[in-house]
Amino acid sequence: MTEHARLKLARASRKWFSDTDLASSVDAYVRHLSERGYAPKTVQIYLESVAHFAHWSGRHCIGLPAIDEAAVKRFLIRHLPFCRCAQRCQRTRPSAAAALAHLLDLLRAENRIAAKKSRDPATISDESHRFEHYLTQVCGLKPATCNDRLKHVRAFLLDRFAARSIRISVLKPADVIRFLSEYTKRWGASSKHHAGDSLRSYFRFKALNGEHTVGLSEAIPTVAQWRLARLPKGISVEQTTRLLKAFDRNCPTGKRDYAITRCFIDLGLRTTEVAGLGLDDIDWRQGLVHIRGKGRRVDALPLPEATGCAIVDYLRHGRPQTSSRALFLRHRPPLHMPAATSGVVRAAVRCAARRCGVERCFNGPQVLRHTLAERLVQRATPLKQIADLLRHRSLDTTTIYAKVDLPSLSRVALPWPGRRS
Repeated sequence: MTEHARLKLARASRKWFSDTDLASSVDAYVRHLSERGYAPKTVQIYLESVAHFAHWSGRHCIGLPAIDEAAVKRFLIRHLPFCRCAQRCQRTRPSAAAALAHLLDLLRAENRIAAKKSRDPATISDESHRFEHYLTQVCGLKPATCNDRLKHVRAFLLDRFAARSIRISVLKPADVIRFLSEYTKRWGASSKHHAGDSLRSYFRFKALNGEHTVGLSEAIPTVAQWRLARLPKGISVEQTTRLLKAFDRNCPTGKRDYAITRCFIDLGLRTTEVAGLGLDDIDWRQGLVHIRGKGRRVDALPLPEATGCAIVDYLRHGRPQTSSRALFLRHRPPLHMPAATSGVVRAAVRCAARRCGVERCFNGPQVLRHTLAERLVQRATPLKQIADLLRHRSLDTTTIYAKVDLPSLSRVALPWPGRRS
């Protein structure tokens, strides 16, 4: 489309807002997108999509109080595929869906439409909020763990109570067994274990409120997991070198992703720990980095020179100017929450693994944590020091890495019975 045609379409889009309830939100909508870092061309496309929606809603007499997710879904599914509003109007479904999601956020921020309704019955929604408060304020769980447990408990409550009031006293152990059997039918052992833990946590929460849930907790099937049955998966020195060379360190995003990967390789951090790093967590004078790990623990680790240099390069030449105190930031819109999330951190390393051809042996950043432990074991580092570096609460957790020193194990292994030595 030529620039002249685009300007003509923009003027037509503005006309479509006239005499609609959304006319007064045009300028606020453009400002809403601009503040989140969207490029002018993207802002124009989104505005055209909203104008199309405004034109359609006006024709169907859909007033402002009726604009919600249901109206947007009707527009996207029933209207767009058969649209004949204008020859060149914006009718690309992904763009329209993204544009209208921003519109609903803006209208709710301005209190012009009702808050988003939960799809769950009110009883289950209220129960989920109370359980979430228990997980975060009493148990001190991280958001990722909290969301995982809420997901499983919500499924259990919907299955057993639906729209009825929640009465734990009517539950039988057979109900718990039946639910877990169906809910986790095709799951692996680890996923089944997490689902059972989620229900145990919920039953402990109900016990604090006077409910008798001991029998229900005991009915949760025990999932067989042999923690030491497998070798931790790491990558070789050659693959690690290829991974570190997979970043374009001449661009801001490449500088950020390289520094993120060095945190995994040199410090053995978890994904949430890397995403949670802040500018105030690094003591440059002492050469220390403070890690906020599981259970709200804060540990101080020495900052390796290679990691520090990568972070300094990002801070000086790649990190955007912002008031946020997060160390690693988002570089793509939306930028209203500038801190890089765990998803951004995880994707940075996974994309690099794909670029350098090691994705087959790379199922996530935790592989780099295992790789660091392997290197330390093979250098005869005491397990206690490895446990301190990886911040394991129990030394038993670290013993799994004793099996990765295959050369040492081969020297002490006994010959197989019946085989010639």
